Amino acid sequence: MADYSLETSVLLVREWLNCVSSQDFDLLGIFLDKENESSSNTKDSSSSKQYFPRVAVQDAQQARSEDDENNFFELKYADGLIYRGCIEDGVAEGEGELHVPEDWENQNQGELVVQGWFKGGRLEERTTVEDFRDCSKTEIIHRNGVRHGPYRRFQRDGRLIQYGFYRDGSLEGRQLRVGIGNKSFYLGHMDAQNRLQGEVTYLYSNLQMAIKGEYVNDRLVRGHFVSLVGAYMGNEVGFPDMKFSEEKTSESIKYDPATFMRISRTPTLRDEYEMESVYVKQSRIPFAGEGLFAARYIEEGQLVCLFNGNRIEKNSNRTCVRWGDEDWSDFRLTLDKSTDLDIPPESQNIEDYSATLGHKACHSFQEKNAMFNEFEHPRFGVIMSIVAIKHIHTDEEVLVSYNYTLCHAPPWYQQLWVQHLVLRGLSRDLILRAREKEEAKGGIKMPVFIFQHIPE
Repeated sequence: MADYSLETSVLLVREWLNCVSSQDFDLLGIFLDKENESSSNTKDSSSSKQYFPRVAVQDAQQARSEDDENNFFELKYADGLIYRGCIEDGVAEGEGELHVPEDWENQNQGELVVQGWFKGGRLEERTTVEDFRDCSKTEIIHRNGVRHGPYRRFQRDGRLIQYGFYRDGSLEGRQLRVGIGNKSFYLGHMDAQNRLQGEVTYLYSNLQMAIKGEYVNDRLVRGHFVSLVGAYMGNEVGFPDMKFSEEKTSESIKYDPATFMRISRTPTLRDEYEMESVYVKQSRIPFAGEGLFAARYIEEGQLVCLFNGNRIEKNSNRTCVRWGDEDWSDFRLTLDKSTDLDIPPESQNIEDYSATLGHKACHSFQEKNAMFNEFEHPRFGVIMSIVAIKHIHTDEEVLVSYNYTLCHAPPWYQQLWVQHLVLRGLSRDLILRAREKEEAKGGIKMPVFIFQHIPE
């Protein structure tokens, strides 16, 4: 291994992630040499996994010509497949697309549209697969109808989800999976269902701290915190080699998601990324109690800390929990449309719960320097996190907006909102108009006393 400094190694891994995530990344061209070298070893398609049948007119349930001049056809098959594209000598030849119905041939997939180039009725070279179940798009390479070569899978907004290689229809070597929230990364082997298996490295967003462990069916069964020592582009095409410290500084961790009744089996086992990033002491905000402070310089966009909590399934008949309701909590945070996270009273002190510290961040409208963001962690599962929205200096307090619905929020939050509007220079008339707008949106009147002391 080349003797690279930690700073150079982090830069290399960051540039590699930026490269494979970029829309300008030439998926096919960069790997032509690799493909040409291995082409002599590529199996015949008859012995490799075919995802779609050979597209031929004689197999179609219905064939209809759309444009005879350009040999453009629409072919419908008994199993629900539809092909639209060019036909020569009775088979797909040239540009075309396949429409694949949901759960086609019991493959446990959603509705797909597969666009690419066909040769002799089979997909060849660059192919794009749109999955309507999760609104993702995959760039992939085919050889004689078989997935063979690099691929990339993206979210609808263009963010990378997964990257790696196929050989003869099966995933080969390490794969990269980007965690939910785009602030974490998994590097390891996957099975045919894209589940992590065997030794996997989980990288935090600073690319220095990691969790190395053993996975079974996508779940961490045994792992330890490690730190990056060095990285370089090695012999495995498309992936960097990374060396980590082997010193085990904490007890073993495993997949341990919260439930409705239990926040963690090891509630005081600290996350080592947080230990290096934040600490708790008295907030500088009057009457706020404890607050969260940066233990190091945190760059804009970087992960600050984690927010785990008991998982509360939301009643579909109820749109919002209001202040004064029995199940209201100042620590309750929306995870998704069906689940909230909450820190119960017995876990609000760090002596009782310190596995994550995001619940200690205090609220500010005008001084916020961070925000809540969805996050994926091998120990806690899908949770929330706090991400910096500007540079945060060492010992600076981490402040977020709680984003309560104003009409449903406690009075202290409504008063801070009015103070925030006053500090922004809004007149009494404009503040009262903003009040009317919020009350119309929430369907509830805010207390009169909140607005009694607004300067004229």
